[in-house]
Amino acid sequence: MDQSPDQSRPSCLVTRPAHQSGGLIEGLRQCGFEPLAFPAIAIEPALPSPFLARLRQRIRDYDIALFVSRNAVDHAFGQLDPDGLPERLQLGAIGKGTAAALAERGAGAAVIPADNFSSEGLLAAPALQSVAGKRILIFRGQSGRNLLGDTLRARGAEVDYCEVYRRARPPLGPPDYDRLTGGRAPDLALFTSSEGLRNTLEMLDARQRDELRRRPWLLISDRMRETARDLGHNAAILIADSASDEGILAALERWKRQQ
Repeated sequence: MDQSPDQSRPSCLVTRPAHQSGGLIEGLRQCGFEPLAFPAIAIEPALPSPFLARLRQRIRDYDIALFVSRNAVDHAFGQLDPDGLPERLQLGAIGKGTAAALAERGAGAAVIPADNFSSEGLLAAPALQSVAGKRILIFRGQSGRNLLGDTLRARGAEVDYCEVYRRARPPLGPPDYDRLTGGRAPDLALFTSSEGLRNTLEMLDARQRDELRRRPWLLISDRMRETARDLGHNAAILIADSASDEGILAALERWKRQQ
């Protein structure tokens, strides 16, 4: 957090969890940006539960297991043995990064979106259209969206959630932010979740919040745009083509060319 920003390069506030931002930060540097890492979310294991304690046995009761993020894969396989998964179990991933995390564990995803890497895109996958009578387990974080489960239940599936991680706000505050930014607002800020957006503003003081609201924000979905406006943002909003590093960097390159 003690890095001194290079003011000859446009600075970009990066609010992704620290353990997931390394590749993006390196990509930003290669594209001519000065990344400012200010993680707004910390990912922690879910609290112990009877379901989690028996997950290796319970997974055999399901026909399909869906993973909504790389974090869901990482923390689920803290409990699961890839070699112990039943052969009939189909695995699904919400996007390329999540599918890659499954592949790293030797558990390839058979169900992934064709292009729209979101709950809506996953629900459009052919394997999830005729699921009446199927038992589906959704691995996610605490208090995640219910769209996936609600829709699959409406299609006749029996759905359970398994919350394998939880999000927390890191113990950062205004002095950390000022040390990071050198006391000046970044040229733009990147947010990859509405929760991270809210957390960032809660970690800042009134002056810092006001300055940041007047900077361009890069978001990863149109759904986040409304959250940004509700939180008082009144500058340009950019929407990345996808939540992947490639989608984010392409949007930042476009912004940079327009300056």
